Amino acid sequence: MRGGHDAVPVPTMMKPSGWRWNPPEEGRDVRLLGLCLCVVSASVIATMALNVVGRVFIDVNSQSTGWNFVDAIIKDDYYVYALPTLIPGCITYVYFNWLASQFFAHT
Repeated sequence: MRGGHDAVPVPTMMKPSGWRWNPPEEGRDVRLLGLCLCVVSASVIATMALNVVGRVFIDVNSQSTGWNFVDAIIKDDYYVYALPTLIPGCITYVYFNWLASQFFAHT
């Protein structure tokens, strides 16, 4: 028997050779899900931006764009107040998410 630190056996990780955190069958629809989330997010942002910008440049009582959907968005009162309210909340959320990831990475 050898002396020193060579005498203590070093434990090895107990995992199968093909082990993964996420099996391949769980990740097959990830790109489609990501694309759907991007499309939905872009449409919500466009709707909110159109409502806010449309209120500034288009008189809602006298003019019509010719598109019923766009006219309904411009005449709606909800998004005019939702967009300015959501911006500070989103910035705060992103900051705390970044802060938590830094705490996790450096502890």
